[in-house]
Amino acid sequence: MNDHPGVRHVSRITFATAEGTTHAPLVEAVVNGVRTRLVLDTGATDHLLTLAVCEAANLATEPGEPGTDSTGSSVPSWQARDVMVAIGAMDLALPEVIAIETPPPFLRAGLGGTLSPQRLRPDTYVALDLTEGGAATLLSADDLDAWLTDAYPGRRSLELPAVEGDGTVLVEAAIDAFPPVVTMLDTGAKTTYAAAAAVPGLGEGRRRRSTGHGVGGTESFGVDVPDRLLHMGGVELSFDLVIAEHDLGIPGCVVGMDLLRGTVLAVGPPGSPVRWLLP
Repeated sequence: MNDHPGVRHVSRITFATAEGTTHAPLVEAVVNGVRTRLVLDTGATDHLLTLAVCEAANLATEPGEPGTDSTGSSVPSWQARDVMVAIGAMDLALPEVIAIETPPPFLRAGLGGTLSPQRLRPDTYVALDLTEGGAATLLSADDLDAWLTDAYPGRRSLELPAVEGDGTVLVEAAIDAFPPVVTMLDTGAKTTYAAAAAVPGLGEGRRRRSTGHGVGGTESFGVDVPDRLLHMGGVELSFDLVIAEHDLGIPGCVVGMDLLRGTVLAVGPPGSPVRWLLP
């Protein structure tokens, strides 16, 4: 599969942590000589490392602007510059990385931070094979379609135009008969969420429940609305929706790993069309 020019294999993807399995794709990495595991998070606007990894790797940090976690809560942050990250045989020079205090779930799971795949290298795509035993592969934009066809024959390939936004992977999709909305394809999200404004009236009268915590520790809540249809790129996908109470960062929908697991997602720099290969 790597016989095409411009193709560079990065690393095998795993879903295993020190605590067991997780929903998010991970890669083994070496950060300035320190071994850790990093989440490949297409919903991240920046690369992120924990302060614990920064300290172990002797990375100098300086105070930065507060960040925002997945629940919309403010998180104190620092900046580390000129960080070298090795993934498999690939060496990446990251000019800027955000550092945060180590979230307890990261500490327990042995995770050192997150990488934003769409920001690994300019003019380069990353194909994330989210099947069991899959890999992350760096490709030139010119070689992308031919490589995907050879590597994954028989899969249905969607080319999804990008929507301008915050640097995450944004496209357009619709839920049921509601109008299309901005939709984030987020490998860091466990389930698929929608803002209430994207599906007005759909969750009324349903019981709210806890949906988890952001890296800052804030608990989030939502309501379950099962058996929905997601319309995207000319296909319909059945899924169970959660309508979120917290700010998603966009007024639309976040597609999580409940729909992305088992597929192949190829993302380029922000603003690039997305390729999504379905079984």
